Amino acid sequence: MDIADISAVVEVAQPKWAEWRQHKADHARRLFHGRGHCYPGLEHVVVNWYPPYLHIGLYESVDQRVQDALVEGLSDALGGVVEGIVVQERAGRATRTSIVRGRVPEEHLVKEHGLNYWINPTRNQNAGLFMDMSHVRSWLATQMQGKRVLNLFAYTCAFSVSAIANGAVSVVNNDMSKNVLALGRRNHAANHHDPRMVSMVPHNLFKSWWKLRQLAPYDVVIVDPPTNQRGSFVAEKSYGQVLKRLPEMSSSGALLVACLNSPFLGAEFISQQVARWCPRARFLHQFPLHEDYPDAFPERALKVQAYRLS
Repeated sequence: MDIADISAVVEVAQPKWAEWRQHKADHARRLFHGRGHCYPGLEHVVVNWYPPYLHIGLYESVDQRVQDALVEGLSDALGGVVEGIVVQERAGRATRTSIVRGRVPEEHLVKEHGLNYWINPTRNQNAGLFMDMSHVRSWLATQMQGKRVLNLFAYTCAFSVSAIANGAVSVVNNDMSKNVLALGRRNHAANHHDPRMVSMVPHNLFKSWWKLRQLAPYDVVIVDPPTNQRGSFVAEKSYGQVLKRLPEMSSSGALLVACLNSPFLGAEFISQQVARWCPRARFLHQFPLHEDYPDAFPERALKVQAYRLS
């Protein structure tokens, strides 16, 4: 990446920001997604808008002069409404986050589909809301009225928040991290949800089936695991072991949303796992990629499929 590439980032980000300003002036959005290899030479650059803050992610080392020019170019292009800019450098395993302009709080409340979510823009590799799932949550919102939901690998409970807001009567969130589930509780509180409708199971999934069975049956099941989480989940070995448990805990006709974000496993991996371990599940459709996350190699990107369990 050099100075000449900055205009390409700005040209993509500016019209998205203008559209955001016109229609959803308080919603978070990805303005530039280089990780999808649709912009040659910029595969290591992403730009997120957490109004009124800008978050720039760099997955390779970038010369400081170029980095400064990128910050300046984006700030100018967004019309002076940016109150602070964060640059997160993620070269290799190391992550360094710096506030390079203005002020940015450690915690910040953003919106998606009118709902509130807490994020940490200056800490952690992930801010706390995966916006590439926004369109999946939007579709699921139409399916939630009166439903009992199981949200596996719940992270900060974005699916849970959306479910309760759209008529679900209960959600059970499972994640082995107590910290992310604690943030999930705060996300529900930020939307004034009744905490009695939401259960948190902060344990390794494979040691918690008995607890999840006690809270069954479920009408909607969301499976959104990590690709490889050392000591707890490896997709090739573990995905099927999750799927085979679902029929015994699900109501007749339950909806299954199966997700996988792996550059090494394509969509057929999910369908093959479902066919083997959950053979009575009927395929409904595969979700397209979110419009803000284009990818030249969709099989390497996020895969999400919907099934009906019988």
